[in-house]
Amino acid sequence: MKKLKFAIIGCGRISYKHVEALRANYEEAVLVALCDIVKEKTEKLKSEYIEKLKKDEKVSLYTDYKKMLESEDIDVVTIATESGYHFEIANYCMDNKKHVICEKPMALSSKDAQEMIDSSERNNVKLCVSHQNRFNKPIQQLREALEVNRFGKLINGTARILWNRNMDYYKQAPWRGTWKLDGGTLMNQCIHNIDLLQWMMGSEVE
Repeated sequence: MKKLKFAIIGCGRISYKHVEALRANYEEAVLVALCDIVKEKTEKLKSEYIEKLKKDEKVSLYTDYKKMLESEDIDVVTIATESGYHFEIANYCMDNKKHVICEKPMALSSKDAQEMIDSSERNNVKLCVSHQNRFNKPIQQLREALEVNRFGKLINGTARILWNRNMDYYKQAPWRGTWKLDGGTLMNQCIHNIDLLQWMMGSEVE
């Protein structure tokens, strides 16, 4: 079976989770390129991947994602940049016929999110947003119960979010906590619960 060739754009904190997933699925997927405007971040992430994989895979490093797409044979691009850049980068990748895995939130406005969906359909490529909580076992069990109508017709759903991010989190990078690139608490933290509410209750409001 042909391995899917992955590239990652944005080599900050969350990118290490994506590299971990690629290592765990090495029989099906391989990392071929990394891109970040800070070259040292790509070098550090590459070392992490190679060292723990214990295989000498070739991983090319870039500071320009457009040049990376021109130069490499890539099937899937994972976007793990600041949230405010997701829209621009994802659309460029999809216009170049690459499947996209995008960190949450997919965009900072519903208009941009819809344009990303339209781009995916227009280019006949897949667009996946990293809402990993859907795969938690209790959430899966609840979803299965809903699918067999265990609770009857649902008329109301509520999400309570008990989650704190202290200043150490926001000091990790200057873009965190900004409207332009982070989107605020609703987009950064609460988006998980909003996604689960829609998945359980349906996205249409009656």
